[in-house]
Amino acid sequence: MKSIFPFIALSFISTYTFAAFPVFEVIPDPNEGLYKTVGYFMGMFMLIFGVIIAYAYNNKTMLKAAWKGFLTVVGAFILYLLILFALYFFAPGDFSFID
Repeated sequence: MKSIFPFIALSFISTYTFAAFPVFEVIPDPNEGLYKTVGYFMGMFMLIFGVIIAYAYNNKTMLKAAWKGFLTVVGAFILYLLILFALYFFAPGDFSFID
């Protein structure tokens, strides 16, 4: 019975110790989703000019999304070229209308 009292006292002290520290809550930006969407479409449709415009806005969220949109278009173009070259080299007879 004597060994229970130090644990009870310790539990009360520890709760007061943790409650004494201030707790900061990070409030997210309510326009963060809008910045992501606008940045992505700027990078996708305006290409590198959209990324430059996102740099001018000086918004890190919009800039990341603009780069992602730009790289999506670049990746899709590279994939298109790879498929085109693969089709041409593995089935050259099918592209006889080009000559």
